[in-house]
Amino acid sequence: MKTTVLALSGLTAVVVSFAAGIAGGSKAAAPTSAIQSIGVVNLTEILRPDRKYADEIASDTSKARAELAALDKEIQTAESELGTLKTTSADYLRQMETLAEKKAHFNAHRDFLDRQLLLKKQQWSQKMLSNAMRATREIAIEKGLSLVLVKEDPNGPQLEEMSTRIVTQKVLYCDGCPDITQEVQARLGTAKL
Repeated sequence: MKTTVLALSGLTAVVVSFAAGIAGGSKAAAPTSAIQSIGVVNLTEILRPDRKYADEIASDTSKARAELAALDKEIQTAESELGTLKTTSADYLRQMETLAEKKAHFNAHRDFLDRQLLLKKQQWSQKMLSNAMRATREIAIEKGLSLVLVKEDPNGPQLEEMSTRIVTQKVLYCDGCPDITQEVQARLGTAKL
């Protein structure tokens, strides 16, 4: 992660130095064409889940909660049955074992469902990022862009994400750089209405 951040920071420094060199150099028409060969894309906007995906995740979460509620009810029933038995009886020991098994099953199933949901989210994100990168590359080639940088919405991050966002911010200012976010969304079919 640190290597990636350093590499991205280095690339950003090279691009900023390049842009500063162009801006500080001659005021001829050449800088305009060089700046216009750099585009930006807002990946946060592109990777925002659409309604279908959000509904699917909500449905999966609801199903998981229902499964866990059913298991929890079984545990509560086993606990109440345990309370009706004499602590010195063999039935009491069998019921304690049953209760312990139900609790272990509940915990294992909860962990499984959490992991399953996390993996589903990761797979969706990886697929969307891969598709977004492909579409960005295609549009950049069509537009004659030699470089496309990630642009983020400065109002986007929450307070706890702010330090990470500052370290990984790719573009702090871009004037005259074509923003191809909407074209990438259109190509991916994820345009927000």
